[in-house]
Parts: sequence; structure tokens; C-alpha cells
Amino acid sequence: MRIVKYDKKYLLVGCGKINPPFKGVNADRIVAYSTEDFVNITYHGMVRPFDSRNAAPFFEPVNGQHYMLLRLHSNIHLDFLEAGMEQLLNPSKYTEYWEKIYDRRNQSLLLENGLYPHEKEKIGLGPPIVKTDKGWLLIYHAVGEIETDICKAYGLAEKIERGYSICAALLDLNDPRKVLCRTRNPIYIPSAPYELYGNDQYLVDVPAVVFPVGAIVRKGKLLVYAGSADKYTILLSCKLDSLVNYLWRHCRSVR
Repeated sequence: MRIVKYDKKYLLVGCGKINPPFKGVNADRIVAYSTEDFVNITYHGMVRPFDSRNAAPFFEPVNGQHYMLLRLHSNIHLDFLEAGMEQLLNPSKYTEYWEKIYDRRNQSLLLENGLYPHEKEKIGLGPPIVKTDKGWLLIYHAVGEIETDICKAYGLAEKIERGYSICAALLDLNDPRKVLCRTRNPIYIPSAPYELYGNDQYLVDVPAVVFPVGAIVRKGKLLVYAGSADKYTILLSCKLDSLVNYLWRHCRSVR
């Protein structure tokens, strides 16, 4: 579930299931809720025309367009809502517009998987977008092989054959369809027992998983909430400027 503050409401955008056994191909659908107080929650419906698990709208329009990030298949896409935020809050009314989003998916591709070993299986949206002075900060997850050199930086002796990792990109402030920067290596990988393979103290459900879903900025610090091993919640933090400057200086011109 992604939480996006929009106007006076909080939008809760999550994943619904339609096909038993509720996993695998063509089972996931975007669902939308809203609340003003997190006590009273309104369900707005499901986006039925296509399979998508990770999705979140921008919290404000960009040059009059209401953009939304989606995962279609194994990649991250960025498209706009022709009916504005009402399209998300009343999805059944705008089925035709959602179908058009799927039909033009080849044009809306933002980040493609497979560029690096740790992204070779799939990538998908993490927390909702974060606005910075240099661009829209997109934190996303990747699934693939995490190589030995990266693992050694975290004190691990061997590569992770299949693991989730956390990556980042910067999008242009005026046209978020333009990718300004993209990390070549993950900014975080599973390395603690409760993220990796578990031990006597920490049992894990799915090994080698760190999965970012929430982010807030407080006093210049970026706080990222992530799931680990499909069992625990972890909190990661860094100076927002440090991450943005790293992206700007070392990760530009990579799509």
C-alpha cells in the first residue's frame, strides 16, 4: 500500500487480487482508497483492465498533467491520468481511459529491467515519489543477482543468487518522463539476518528481501520504510541531499 497526500486527503493505493490462487500472471490489480483521518476509510474501486502491482500517483500535477507510476510486467512505467485524480478515485467510470494506458504501454516505459545483474528479473516502484530541488526522486526495488563485489561492501562473503535490492533514480521536475539519473549499483541490499536467510533469533518467510514501500522527509533526512524477508519492517535513513548529490554526480545519463 502506497500512501500519497493529495489536497486534503490521503490516497491509499494498493494491490487487489482477482484470479485464484491469487498469484502469478494476470492476478494483480490496482485498488484505491482514501481517508482524511486514517479512521474512516473509503474504498474507491479496482482498476480492472490490466495486471499491475506497484502503483502510485504524483502528489501534485506537473504542468497540468496528473502523472502516475505503474509496474507493467517487469518494468516501471509513467503515464498520465486523462481525467485527473478522479480517474483513480472512480476507476470503474473511466475504464476506457485505463485501457488506453495499457494500450500505449510501449510509449510509457520509464525504466526497463535487465540493465544490471541485480535488476535482471524485474523492477518496480517503491515509495511514492519525493520532490527535490534537482528532480523527482524515485526509489524502486529490483530483483536479480547481487554480485560479489557489492555483497562484500556489506560484509557478505558470497554473492546473492536471487535477491531484492533498493535502487534510485531522478526524474526531470518539469517533464518526469525524462530520466536524469539512475543508480548503477543498489543503494541498499539485504545483509542482516532478518533480511537474508534468518537464524535462531530471526526466522524469515522469503530470504534475501528488502522491499521499500514508504518514505518521508524530516529535517533534511530521508526515512525509508521497507519490508524485509516478507516478515519484518525495517527503517533506513540518509541525508536527502547526500543521496540526491550522489545521483547527480555519479549516476547521470544512464537510462
